[in-house]
Amino acid sequence: MGLFRELRYELSALIFALGILGTVFSLTQYLIPTQSPTWLQSIHVAVGQYVIWEAFFGFLAVLAGGFYFVDTIRKEREFDRLVSTPSKEVFVKNMKRIEELTYDHLPSAYEHRFLEKKREFRIRG
Repeated sequence: MGLFRELRYELSALIFALGILGTVFSLTQYLIPTQSPTWLQSIHVAVGQYVIWEAFFGFLAVLAGGFYFVDTIRKEREFDRLVSTPSKEVFVKNMKRIEELTYDHLPSAYEHRFLEKKREFRIRG
């Protein structure tokens, strides 16, 4: 699971981009099959009657990749908001959520920032 955590942005962007590509290819095969460039028509011929699956999986990839990317940005902003507090009391109060974000969702660079902030506030454990 560590690799998925470390490459969270890259994987979500890749899935999203492949979904867009598959969706565009399937839509061009349905909407403008004869006006497409020759390289795109050769892709249409190769896909053939499986274009419906290309559209289905492309749409799913757009949804999944987009959600995963937006979720990563939300969690990163939440982490930044929770860690940037100047108050030790507020930091300790939110430490359970910060640890969850750090160790379960975000890349290891955030773990370093969390540990640095703990050292700054002289928190053990």
